[in-house]
Amino acid sequence: MRKMFMLLTVFAFVMMFLGTSTVMAGGDQNRGEIGQGSTYENNCEDQPCFEDAPIPGSSDTLIMQSADETSELDDTEIHHLLFIREEEKMARDVYRVLYEKWGNPIFANIIESEQAHMDAMANLIAFYGLDDPVTSDETGAFTNDDIAGLYSYLVDWGSQSETDALLVGGYIEEYDILDIWKAYDETGEERIKTVYQNLYEGSYNHLDAFVYVYELVAGESYVLQLLTEENYDYVMNFDTQANQAQKPKQQKGK
Repeated sequence: MRKMFMLLTVFAFVMMFLGTSTVMAGGDQNRGEIGQGSTYENNCEDQPCFEDAPIPGSSDTLIMQSADETSELDDTEIHHLLFIREEEKMARDVYRVLYEKWGNPIFANIIESEQAHMDAMANLIAFYGLDDPVTSDETGAFTNDDIAGLYSYLVDWGSQSETDALLVGGYIEEYDILDIWKAYDETGEERIKTVYQNLYEGSYNHLDAFVYVYELVAGESYVLQLLTEENYDYVMNFDTQANQAQKPKQQKGK
């Protein structure tokens, strides 16, 4: 009886803490604002965030199933898995360099999300028994020559000024969204689709943050780099928990 009372007490304390932690959050860390708590993609009140988005890394539970239960992947699906794994590393690495160069907190905070996305892709690659293209965690180390070249180009561009660095952030997120949409549409594996959904919804949030900070620093409107106006409007008006219109929308790729 005493043990049960203690368990109930601990449970009540935890629930009380969870109930107050979001309220205590006082700044949009993706945007580099200072607050009392973290307000990342899925636990936030004062920034766009996604009510039904999987938490980065939550796809780990899917890896518990036996690989024998999966269908064989085709070359296109394998290409996307390997490419996006390094693509997420490229984003993380570019943001690392640009944070060191300019010190803008937006880069430091989004790095954490990119790392989580890298890890989710690594889990998928391991699950399907593929060779991980990330053979070194060193910043700027890539197996894919196209990604290596893009990394160098973006670092050079972002090193020119802080506003250029923020434009690089916007470019990366637009690039990621288009790539992941394509990959989502070209697989029938629900396990993979779940992770891709997490990734592209995270990129929606990151793009919104970069646009916000760019316009704040540059004093001018953000200009689209890769997305069409229609796709940009879709991304920026995606259903969120706060500060954006709550309009029902069909999810991309569904």
